[in-house]
Amino acid sequence: MQFKRMSACGICAGLAWILISSCSTSRFDSHGWRITAQANKATLKIEHERLGVVLKDAALLLNTDRPTSTWSVTIEENGMTVRAEKPTPSTWTFSASDNGLSIRSSEPSGFIIGLAPACENRIPARTEDQDNGILYTSLGPVSANNIHCLFDRKSDTMIRFPDKCRMSRCEKDPALMDLEMQIPRTAEITLQPDYYIETLGLKYYQPKPERFETAPVAWSSWYCYYMGTTEQDLINEADALAEHLLPYGLEYIQLDACYTRGREANYLEWNKDAFPRGGQWIFNYIAGKGFKPALWVNVYGSNYARAECEDRYPENFYLRDRNGRLSSACCTADTTVVRLDYSNPDVIERHLRPMFRTLVDEWGVKYLKDAGWGTWIDYYDRNKANAFDSTRTGREIYREVQDALREIVGPDFYIGGCAMHEIGLGFGVFDGSRTGGDDRAVWMPERERGMSMQTFFHSLFGANYLHNVVWHCDPDAAMVRNPLTLEEGRTVTSTIALTGQLYMASDFMAKLPKRKIELYQKTIPTTPIVPIDLYPYRIERNRRDGVVWCCPVVKEFPRAVDLKVHAESGVYDVVALYNWGDEPTDRSLILTDDLGLDADQSYLAFDFWNQQLLGPFTDEINLSVPRHGTRVITIHPRREHPQLLATSRHITGTVSIMELKWNAGTSAIEGTSVIVPGTPYSVFIHVPETLSVSGVEADAEIMYHLQTDELLEVKFSGNGKNGNTDRIRWAVTFSTSR
Repeated sequence: MQFKRMSACGICAGLAWILISSCSTSRFDSHGWRITAQANKATLKIEHERLGVVLKDAALLLNTDRPTSTWSVTIEENGMTVRAEKPTPSTWTFSASDNGLSIRSSEPSGFIIGLAPACENRIPARTEDQDNGILYTSLGPVSANNIHCLFDRKSDTMIRFPDKCRMSRCEKDPALMDLEMQIPRTAEITLQPDYYIETLGLKYYQPKPERFETAPVAWSSWYCYYMGTTEQDLINEADALAEHLLPYGLEYIQLDACYTRGREANYLEWNKDAFPRGGQWIFNYIAGKGFKPALWVNVYGSNYARAECEDRYPENFYLRDRNGRLSSACCTADTTVVRLDYSNPDVIERHLRPMFRTLVDEWGVKYLKDAGWGTWIDYYDRNKANAFDSTRTGREIYREVQDALREIVGPDFYIGGCAMHEIGLGFGVFDGSRTGGDDRAVWMPERERGMSMQTFFHSLFGANYLHNVVWHCDPDAAMVRNPLTLEEGRTVTSTIALTGQLYMASDFMAKLPKRKIELYQKTIPTTPIVPIDLYPYRIERNRRDGVVWCCPVVKEFPRAVDLKVHAESGVYDVVALYNWGDEPTDRSLILTDDLGLDADQSYLAFDFWNQQLLGPFTDEINLSVPRHGTRVITIHPRREHPQLLATSRHITGTVSIMELKWNAGTSAIEGTSVIVPGTPYSVFIHVPETLSVSGVEADAEIMYHLQTDELLEVKFSGNGKNGNTDRIRWAVTFSTSR
């Protein structure tokens, strides 16, 4: 079905000539729904007690272009009936149920158009029944022809409009959707209340806290140095990271588990062989390089022989089994760190609080990797008969510790949880969380489901529906070093960048080749990407005893990730097209079915990694993709005037573009870009065949050339003029002669 382009705003304006037949306002309330009809304006407003406005300024039409008028409205016990006299007599009936609103029209050509609120807390969504093998994500207020749902994050409600509807962003106000809904005799708006809680099984759903808009970009010591990390290792890596990645947006350097090795070492007094000048010194060094220090700590353990905050903790600070034995806390450097008994409230007051006041206030730690995998809960529940207070569950106490920790460190401190047994254990407290097991810098595992970058992809795809909805998802470390090939590295970095998940790199940056460093440089920082596909992607299992569990296993990775963008840089798609196989192969994208694009529109495709224009397409794109590789294609609707296709800076095309416009009066594209000082920067512009470049002006030295007849690359030096070192204004002017 093809819809005629007509907005709700346009229809309302067109109704100005209609003869007013009634000035009354009629209202129907039932089952939580409220429908308000204004007969004098021939419009409706549909609301729900859980959601507020669902649709406003709604008009009833015949054949999408004939608005009805001269209404009479009847309120009945179970619904509302609108009778319209013009352009031909028609009857419209609205009936409410607990989670549905049924709409019937006497005419098979009936349509409803209106404005659906779709702000940052009510986002475009697809559910599992709409899975087409492409994972959809969004950056900004986006829409597509095959997206028919809106998810209200605050109320945890999925709003389903009929499949035969079209939602597109209102040009005047992107916080609204222009909605066109066909009523072929009957249609229904349905609600799925408690969508994450009941449908997806997340018992403790809470919307993501607003403390951090984007996920962190960090470097971790773990997958390089493991338990052998030393002070000199961190110095070397901090120096290399400051040179290569700090200007591009890397924020944190995280020291992982290693520093508590030995009987005398604890979370505040580190192993002296590895860290002779201690934790505060190395964190000062890291901060001096421009980074924020980050630290791995299992907060549920402490050194038994040498406590952190007192000469010796009381014996009732420690958790024991029925034989009185201590047990090693999960994942620490050795058995000197044992489990604490947090059922004793003094452990929080005399250990946790003073320790983190030291780490935060004196040492400058800004990020905690809150470790332990939730194993403390299991151990406590098995042994709580021996605990200080056996009346509470391990989950209750675990959460009490996390709430206390958040209160101690404050809102500006990032807490990232490790993968835990149940998803939801840290909702509201954790800013992000691991969603799967440890990975490793090899493409395939040496044994079935062993550690490899496949673990990374299982976690990333299987848990993407949680990202930026309840927390930032952390699929574990991104790695690109050998034996991973350049193509495999592109797949890793492209995927994390186009989902916006927590970006934790763990490579030897001082030794990494330039072409692999560039993989990181072109994919950081993270951007505030939100998933559209709000379901666990094709997982084999994710529940134990009805509880949603971490570490998803995906039956089949997606054919592509489609990031839909609406930003200063334009409205377009960035698509990562994959080849998960072991041989090079051809892959295709059907623009309508796969991406939800318009069938009657021509599109321009630009290959980001190869910086090439692939040409105009109207229906299907076919590409050769190397083994384990990814082709990242930016897809723009083709315009009659020159348009920006991409930049050399960032895979999303959004990071560097602060301002962009086509000035028809001067026939120029004008922009403002943020650059990395000292690094060349390019913009790639499509030039229609009837035009040619007549001039380029910029606050920087420039060089430009036509790569092909229709692709212009303008390259700017990395040094702005007039004292601007990181921002340039530029303009490219065109003429009709060529």
